Amino acid sequence: MFSLYLSKTFGWRHFGVARRFEGVSINSKTLEEGNLFVPLKGSKTDGHLFLEEATGRGAAGFFFERGKFPHGPPRRLLKRAFALEVENALFALRQTAALKRDLFRGKEVIAVTGTAGKTTLKELLAHLLALVGFTQKSLGNFNSRVGLPVSLASADERADYWVFELGASERGNLTEGGKLLRPTLAVLTSLGKAHLEGFKNFENLSVAKGEVFLPPSVRKAVLPGRFLNLYRSTLGDKEIFTFGGEVSKYRFRPDGRTEILFEGTLLEVPLLGEGVVRGVEAAAAVLKALGLPAAEVLKEGLPTFRGERGRMQPLLGRGFLVVDDSYNANPLSMRSALETLVRVEGYERRVAVLGQMLELGAESRREHEKLGDLLEKLPINEVYLFGEEMRFACDRVRSKPCRLFTDKEELLKTLKRREPRRGTVYLIKGSRGTRMEEVLEAFSPFLEGPFSP
Repeated sequence: MFSLYLSKTFGWRHFGVARRFEGVSINSKTLEEGNLFVPLKGSKTDGHLFLEEATGRGAAGFFFERGKFPHGPPRRLLKRAFALEVENALFALRQTAALKRDLFRGKEVIAVTGTAGKTTLKELLAHLLALVGFTQKSLGNFNSRVGLPVSLASADERADYWVFELGASERGNLTEGGKLLRPTLAVLTSLGKAHLEGFKNFENLSVAKGEVFLPPSVRKAVLPGRFLNLYRSTLGDKEIFTFGGEVSKYRFRPDGRTEILFEGTLLEVPLLGEGVVRGVEAAAAVLKALGLPAAEVLKEGLPTFRGERGRMQPLLGRGFLVVDDSYNANPLSMRSALETLVRVEGYERRVAVLGQMLELGAESRREHEKLGDLLEKLPINEVYLFGEEMRFACDRVRSKPCRLFTDKEELLKTLKRREPRRGTVYLIKGSRGTRMEEVLEAFSPFLEGPFSP
């Protein structure tokens, strides 16, 4: 997109030489050359303080809010970049994103949401659709009020398919996101307890997730069949595609791969997890909704799908396996990961290393107690738990060793002293705030492949 096009469309004053920019960034440290830098104001700092750093890193241009430079931006900044004067940087970012959506002339804009599995499904769909057309996806897990417009403004309008992840922590989030994205196909991956500090209860959460189907632009809806009655009135006259149960058999192999029998076709994914199986079913439903041969596309694309770090990634060691699911956790995804742990073939011992589940509000104690009951019930040999809330889980584990840590360094030291045991599969998981990926340091010297924290 050209800077003068933005200037003329919205009446923003233009400074410096007009240039084309590719992508948008709100972080001067991760900005890529050619990006448009948007200086947002936070609770602790102001992005305008980093304009020099952004232009030094190769920003093609930047926004600045009226009043910041009464006489125009300093010449030293304009030697390397253009500048656009706007009233409010966040609102200007949303305007830029909405304009990019107006320019899209491709086949489908796909919105993905759900309690668990939305990032994995977004990545999987983008990977599969790239086999049949030019595909763009949202950046990382940029699915929030700020992240979505950054991803949308960065997308290439010439693509055939856009695949975007939408997140929500309270009612109205998906309605707002839907108005901006205007998806043509909406996907719900799952429903479970998460972000209850914002939602307050499961009823609010389920209503909020249904907002993904509300935009008038949505023509097709994909969701688990068991939730069809819950959302039937919301879905109206949209074309509906359901999933759940299409995979007749699956196994988690010792090498960290999932083998799936889907509609008579044997598929292989280099990831582990019940969530991977559900993701394949959801992806198949989306492919069918798009009129594509699901089994054929899955057969071709799944063997090369790698997913994202921290999401059921298998790390092979010398006689042991680590399942890295450290990126995040809620009750639904925790149960899925633990059920995967006990089903991986070829290992004698199972060890769970878990961080507490955050943002559960008044439900936190009960959900951690239920986690403890699950750990007690499942054939797991050892349990290591981190975080204050995990005391409620550890109190319920009586038939096997359960160690509770409130200091991450102590947990790490303990794991390093014990060293990984042959014939053991380890699960590493916890909410984002617990940063359980740091625990992988205890295993890295013994892994067969490279690991970088």
